[in-house]
Amino acid sequence: MTTRPEGGEASAIRISTVIMHHPSRGARLPALLDRLAELNPRVVRDPDPGGPPSPLRTAKLAWAAIAPGATHHLVLQDDIAPVPDIGRQLHRAVAANPHEGISLYVNWNSPQNSYRVRRAAVTGSPWAPLSSLEYTPTLGLVLPVAHAAALAAHLATLPDGLKDDDEVVTPFRLRHSLRAVASVPHLLEHSGEPSTADNDAHGARHATVYAPGLNLDATHWTRRPPTSGAVPGTRAGVVPGAAPDTAPPFAADMPDYAVEFVESTCQIRLVRPLATEPIEHGFGWYWYDWCALIGVERDRVVETWRAASPTGDRHGVLGLEFWAACYLLGADTRGTPSHRDAPLTVHGELPRRALETWVRSGLAPQDRRALSEADEADLVDLGTRALVRGRIDRVAGDTTWRMAQRIGRSESVHV
Repeated sequence: MTTRPEGGEASAIRISTVIMHHPSRGARLPALLDRLAELNPRVVRDPDPGGPPSPLRTAKLAWAAIAPGATHHLVLQDDIAPVPDIGRQLHRAVAANPHEGISLYVNWNSPQNSYRVRRAAVTGSPWAPLSSLEYTPTLGLVLPVAHAAALAAHLATLPDGLKDDDEVVTPFRLRHSLRAVASVPHLLEHSGEPSTADNDAHGARHATVYAPGLNLDATHWTRRPPTSGAVPGTRAGVVPGAAPDTAPPFAADMPDYAVEFVESTCQIRLVRPLATEPIEHGFGWYWYDWCALIGVERDRVVETWRAASPTGDRHGVLGLEFWAACYLLGADTRGTPSHRDAPLTVHGELPRRALETWVRSGLAPQDRRALSEADEADLVDLGTRALVRGRIDRVAGDTTWRMAQRIGRSESVHV
C-alpha cells in the first residue's frame, strides 16, 4: 500500500513504506506501527533471525517489497523514533526533492556526513549532500522506485556475510549516478535499542540534528540557498552522469575536508580519495597544525577565543578546542557563494541542536562525566559565538587553498 496526501505538489508523491524487523524487537513493534500509521507501513521480517547478524539479509527483501503504483520506496529499520508528523514532513520533503535519495537520519559522529549535516543546519539549508566515500545512512532511506528496484536487484547478488547494508549502498549510488542527501532536521532518531548487528561497540547512536518539536512550515523543504559555482578548495558534488534538470544546486560548494570534534579535541579530516584510507580511521589532523590548509590562520583562532572570554574561559583547553571546531565550521560556511553575503549571525533551533550533539558526541569520557548540563549549554553558547566569529574572519589565501585542493581531490598529494 502507498500513501498519498491531499493537495499541492506532494499529492503526486506515493510512498511505499516497509519496516525491517527482527523478532527480538517484537515488543516495540505495535507502538512503532502506531507512530507510523500515516505511512501505512508493511513489516518485512528477518528470514533467518537465529542466523549470524546481517541487516543485509533483511534489506534484500525490504528493498524488493515495493508496493504497486509507488513513486518512491522507503525502508525503515525497527529501532527508530520518528518525529510525530513524519507522514506530512516526509511527503513534503520528497515532493521538494523527488529525484534523489533522502536519508532521514545521520549518526551524530559519522566522519564526513555528520559534518555536512551540521554545515547545512548552520546555513539554513534543509539538505545535506551525503559523502560519496562514506557509508550511506540506512536507518531510514527513501529512493525513487526505479533506483529502489535497481538496489534490490543489486543486493540480491551479494552474500549475506557482508552484513552491513549501509556499506554497500554508497558504491551502488556511484555506479548508478544516484545522488543522495540527508534531511535537515532528521525525521528519525535512534531509539537506543541494543544493536542486532553487533554495532554497539561503536558507541551511542544518535541523530546529528533531530528536532521533533519543531513546527516546520510547508516551505521548509523548498529552501535551497542559491549557488553561483564552486569556490577554491571545494568540489561541485555532482555525480558524473546526473541529469542537469535533476541536479539541484544545493549540493555544490562542498569542502574537501570535514571538521571533527572527538575525544574533546578539534581535528580536520582531509578527504583524500586516492589514499585508500578507511573512512572511519581515528587519525585526524590536529587543527592548530593544519588549519592553514583550509585557509584559516591558527593564531587568529586562539586570539578570538581569548577575546571572547576576557575573564578566562572556565572550560580551559576544552573551551579552546570546541571554539576551534565551531570557528572552522563558521569559516567554511562563510566561504561559499551561497552565504558570502548572509547575515553574520547564527541563531535558531537547528544550529543549536547541531552544536549540542557535537558537544555530546565529541566529549572525552572524563569530560562527559565532569560536565553538568549547564556546562554543556555554556559550551554551546561559546561555540555559537565562534561560528559567527569564523564567518567574519574568513581567510582564504590562494596558496593555501591550492594546497588543500591538491591534497583533497583525486589528484591528491599523498602526504
